[in-house]
Amino acid sequence: MQTEQLPRLEAGEYPGGIWYYEPHTYLPYRYVLGRVGRHPLVCIGINPSTAQPGALDPTLKSVERLANANGFDSWIMFNVYPQRATDPNDMDRVPDRALCDENLRWLRAVLAETEPTMWAAWGTLIEKRDYLPGLMREMVALTRSGTSRGSPLASGAKRATPITRSTCAKIPHPSRLMLKTIWTPVFEGGIP
Repeated sequence: MQTEQLPRLEAGEYPGGIWYYEPHTYLPYRYVLGRVGRHPLVCIGINPSTAQPGALDPTLKSVERLANANGFDSWIMFNVYPQRATDPNDMDRVPDRALCDENLRWLRAVLAETEPTMWAAWGTLIEKRDYLPGLMREMVALTRSGTSRGSPLASGAKRATPITRSTCAKIPHPSRLMLKTIWTPVFEGGIP
């Protein structure tokens, strides 16, 4: 049986300090962007916008603020679909499977190399494309696999809440949260 070779999560020096940034230059897609640490808050949004090291967009400024205010040593931004689009309506109508597979490889690398807390934070944008819920389920499955050292895709919930289409739509976008809030139901059964 052949074992998949995972990419190596490597920090680099960019404007504003040391960052994780994959790929290492601005391209029409992004897999990883975040600060270096052992116990990151890993935020999963829908798709990346223009943010890059030293030039965060409003969403990532909120993620950074929330991670710092809640005691995480770092944060990493992931997305259900890695295509950059400032307007989610501009995302591919049909997903690029090669981008999706590479995105999952980078998520596996983060799960293998850090001890993350996973935070689902996509707001109602999960409904922008029919393929997004399926890609989200693939990410959830990775966080539940035996190879993951991090917590399941969850944070801040007092008890497990089944994810359904209606609860998925209620997951707030990071820019809509107060300073100390991280709300996400635990992914347990009933994933849409």
